[in-house]
Amino acid sequence: MQRESRRHVPGTFSIAARDPEADVFGAAVTTGTVSVGATCPYVSEAAAVVTQAFTKTTHGQAGVARAAAGERVDDALAALLDADDHAAYRQVHGVGVDSEFTFTGGECTEWCGDRIGDDYTVAGNILTGPEVLAATAEAYESTDGDMADRLVSALEAGEAAGGDERGEMSAALLIHAPEPEFFHNLRVDLSETPVEDLRTLLDEARRAQAQIIAETEDSETEYPPSVFDFGVKY
Repeated sequence: MQRESRRHVPGTFSIAARDPEADVFGAAVTTGTVSVGATCPYVSEAAAVVTQAFTKTTHGQAGVARAAAGERVDDALAALLDADDHAAYRQVHGVGVDSEFTFTGGECTEWCGDRIGDDYTVAGNILTGPEVLAATAEAYESTDGDMADRLVSALEAGEAAGGDERGEMSAALLIHAPEPEFFHNLRVDLSETPVEDLRTLLDEARRAQAQIIAETEDSETEYPPSVFDFGVKY
């Protein structure tokens, strides 16, 4: 009953990351309200940014766009926050080609905080404590696999460490890569177990992509190889 009364209160924890060898940027996020993937994570060919707490979508949109245009992501996000009269209520973090950035405003709800690692950043507010971010970071660093696996593993670890103090309701995974995949843009918008569902969705999207390609290749119709090339809406 107590959890029900606190549903749909702004807050989240998230990770933004870069894999320099694969030239991939990604972000993953989960929160105690619906549809977190609609407004919080942003990626481009040069950055991954998450805007949360009192979310301002233009910080994410402009942050990744300015990075793609050649600006350092830390300079871009700092400038956006400097021009924001309500920056104290924001939480913004991200990673670019040559820099990382975290910001937690003084008016964000406790527990709140952020941390920077090698080619990744994590941040959260309304969490059970700092152990959530520590577990998120440790899991990302220690998990083998591609960016998608590492980001979802990071959310799983953060949730296991306590997560959002209200419990999670939605989760999202967003990745920019030279070769887009089905599983680079996934959202669970309303669930009692959104992080678990995000893992299920990731596994199923991988299986579905492999099956579709295999079935098409086995078809009697001869398709041009380029028919498998597609873009992902970021």
